Amino acid sequence: MDMPLVISPLSFFDVPQVAEMIATNSIWQRYGIDYDTAYSVFAKALDRGETIYSGSVIEQIAGFIWFDLRATFYYSGGIRWLAVHPDFQNKGIGKLLMQFAEDKIFEKCPNVFLLAADFNASAHQFYETLGYEKVGELRDYFKRGITEWIYRKTKGPVVP
Repeated sequence: MDMPLVISPLSFFDVPQVAEMIATNSIWQRYGIDYDTAYSVFAKALDRGETIYSGSVIEQIAGFIWFDLRATFYYSGGIRWLAVHPDFQNKGIGKLLMQFAEDKIFEKCPNVFLLAADFNASAHQFYETLGYEKVGELRDYFKRGITEWIYRKTKGPVVP
């Protein structure tokens, strides 16, 4: 990528761009998420102080990542949502956002978990390339008919 990626906390000002990115993405559309739903989800998340960062290139949001420092089983962090704008895909943005979140999470705990839809083969390949291992499945977790694959990346057990 020619231009530097600036990673910063997502602001309320950024919510319309993020909501548009989600609403126009076929993956999220399978879950029935439209612009209004995405806008509401992100506005409420920011109100609650959730950990969401954007990655911007020349003041345009190229992608974002929403993660928890302590989520899954309390002793592990979790990646909730990751998205990269179509204009910036396959340029390393997703990898940089994931590395950023992983660095923050691994400071607190040795494991990161995430979910990826069974139909999202490109996500499976992406996460496996980053060192994630498929460790299970959740059928009908978010939406009936969709199985979420559980992925884990670890630096070791909770108790060494």
